[in-house]
Amino acid sequence: MNCMLTAVGFLMLLIIVVLLLTGKVSLPPIFVVVPVVACLICGFGLAQINDFIGTGLKSVLNTVALFTFAVLYFSILNDVGMFDVIVSKLMRYLGNKVEVVMWITCLVATISHLDGSGATTMLVTIPMMLPIYKKMKIRPQALLLLAAICSGSMNMTPWCSSVLRLTSATGGDAMELWRYVLPLQVICLILSYLIVIPLAKLERKNGAGMTEEEFKALKATLNQPVETKVSMKVIYFDIILTVAILIAMLSGVVKSNLGFMVALAVALVVNFPNPKDQTKKVKEFGGTALNMIMIIFSIGVLVGVLKDSGMMDGMVALILAIIPESLGSHITWIISALSVPLSMFLGSDTVYMAVAPIMANVVTAYGSTMLQLNAAFLIGACLSANLCLVGPTPYLALGLADVDMPSNLKYCFPWVFGMSLLVSVIAGVIGVIPF
Repeated sequence: MNCMLTAVGFLMLLIIVVLLLTGKVSLPPIFVVVPVVACLICGFGLAQINDFIGTGLKSVLNTVALFTFAVLYFSILNDVGMFDVIVSKLMRYLGNKVEVVMWITCLVATISHLDGSGATTMLVTIPMMLPIYKKMKIRPQALLLLAAICSGSMNMTPWCSSVLRLTSATGGDAMELWRYVLPLQVICLILSYLIVIPLAKLERKNGAGMTEEEFKALKATLNQPVETKVSMKVIYFDIILTVAILIAMLSGVVKSNLGFMVALAVALVVNFPNPKDQTKKVKEFGGTALNMIMIIFSIGVLVGVLKDSGMMDGMVALILAIIPESLGSHITWIISALSVPLSMFLGSDTVYMAVAPIMANVVTAYGSTMLQLNAAFLIGACLSANLCLVGPTPYLALGLADVDMPSNLKYCFPWVFGMSLLVSVIAGVIGVIPF
């Protein structure tokens, strides 16, 4: 074990964590400049550093392609009004029961998160449902909780940033990870909807509910026609196309990259027949994808440096020497059980891009696989995404709902942590994450 490489490797990750937590530097400079400086300190030449970075960039190309086409595809469908139509039809089933209002909230959050953006989910779900919650005297923290766990469950899909950042950092495949964690994603979604039952009971004890007259007046305001930028025939085509492409990817008929490339091409032609409009829309939504593309390529730089410089090997060897033998075989499940508080305080960026790459090599030494480790990190990090103390989206949600972070944590944390522990236990029982 090269002590110099090991020490610089740990120092590099410590600096990255501090920079991530302080938020004073954007992600691309952190993941590019710090690793390059670390290599120079260790005495590597520019030619060697170029090779390290080249290897890292190649490892994230598939991830970049998937994210680019998936984000553009769902952004276009959101722009033409497909999600608005779906949500509007769901609102017709709104009933004068706390449970029904909460289940509608879950459906809206689940559907609106198909584009992979937590901010979009909050911007769609909270303004739409908050007036109803206020009229029914349901605390806004309940709305934040349901939006958080439903969007968190949906965040396990392969085009979402959580999966893409994690697999980029650990060298995994986003589609392979999705297939592996799909049973857990389904369980998370089921639990998200089942939580409504005790949550509604709790809110009724707190005075939630409304009279029939109040409910009829509310329902009348919700039955307004939805405006779309294309005809309803095109909207229905978009829905069928989306379902078909998801089924094709899930069944393995097409690779995710190719699937979204084809879907985007078809969606552009059908929704915007004029080539000038197609170009305009790609430019309009390309900026959304560009930021994440820069981050993923920057992660590739860090991954290449860690792996090819020898830093990773030295750091893993030291950690393996410290961990007690009796604890080593259980470490993957322990990570899963603690992933909620870990992600809350460190932030998902730190967990995915600083902690996960090191632990990947540690757990494999004790017999766990990369898929098992990624699943362990993913559960808690996704479910707690909107409880994170160092991320922007939770504060966007808090602002929309007019709730402060302390009261939100007090209300939501027991539910989210409890749900994460239950899913971790189920994952252990079914063999997805070993005990």
